[in-house]
Amino acid sequence: MIKGGDEVVVGFSGGADSVCLLYALKELSGILGIGKLFAVHVNHNLRGSEAKRDEDFSREFCLKLGIDFETVNEDVRGLAERERLSLEEAGRKLRYEAFFRRLGNARGSVATAHHADDSAETILLNLARGTGLKGASGIAPVRDRIIRPLSFCTKEEILRYVEAAGLPYVTDSTNLSEDYTRNVIRNSILPLFRDRINERTSSHILSFGIHCREADDYLRGEALSYLREEAQLSPGEIRLDKRGLKEKPQIFRRYVIIEGLRLIGASLKDLSEVHFETIDRALSAGKGHHADLPGGLSLTNSYRETCIFLKEDQNVVQDRDTHQ
Repeated sequence: MIKGGDEVVVGFSGGADSVCLLYALKELSGILGIGKLFAVHVNHNLRGSEAKRDEDFSREFCLKLGIDFETVNEDVRGLAERERLSLEEAGRKLRYEAFFRRLGNARGSVATAHHADDSAETILLNLARGTGLKGASGIAPVRDRIIRPLSFCTKEEILRYVEAAGLPYVTDSTNLSEDYTRNVIRNSILPLFRDRINERTSSHILSFGIHCREADDYLRGEALSYLREEAQLSPGEIRLDKRGLKEKPQIFRRYVIIEGLRLIGASLKDLSEVHFETIDRALSAGKGHHADLPGGLSLTNSYRETCIFLKEDQNVVQDRDTHQ
């Protein structure tokens, strides 16, 4: 996760998880070769005096450890209203923006304190809402320039470490409120699983997520290889051989479609299961078949191909036999 000389920006809330992470990285900074360690605390301005308490605690904690500290105040509610996001989504967006502003162009990474129980919660939440392998993978230990060194630690292990080291921390009262969907899983569902079914529930769910991530990575790699060899890609447009792709397993076709759309710069945000089924059915449809999709996408069929394109980028010729 960390190379010698890297700068590491830690997302620091002052809670037990981030206290554990920051303290451990400080203790191991010489062994890990960390060039510079920073802590960034984001005040969401949602919890009044409690949020100020957390900010003050975080600043004092970092001062005692000799760690550079920065606090950032953000209007989470305002962003949520402007962009029609949940408070959780808006807060997450603003936090990562703040962390990466501090990291800038330096060689290094942003470290967050997500742990095994967080990943298990994410997997259960995604399964309940409907997901594929990627969503069932949980929280990746490394993604782009984000690292999560506590990914394989349970919450119980983190609390034991913090207690053994005699470290203070603050508790966010909203973590106890079941107004937030994730807290229902954290405070009610997972404890029930651990008490009534298996005390190692979180570890087993995490293992399942790792298997899903491995399968997702493999299928993504195979899909990209197929696209390089068999598809025709141009800015804003992808053309797929209908017969060749239709002979592949359905899950492979799905990955080819997803990765192909990413390659042409299409947004997958508003594409649901029904839209992927529409694209998949087009592989069996005849010449002239047409469908509109979210995100400014359309598809049309020639005799041999299904063409998916961004409407604002292309004036697609309906009869593409002349290109074959």
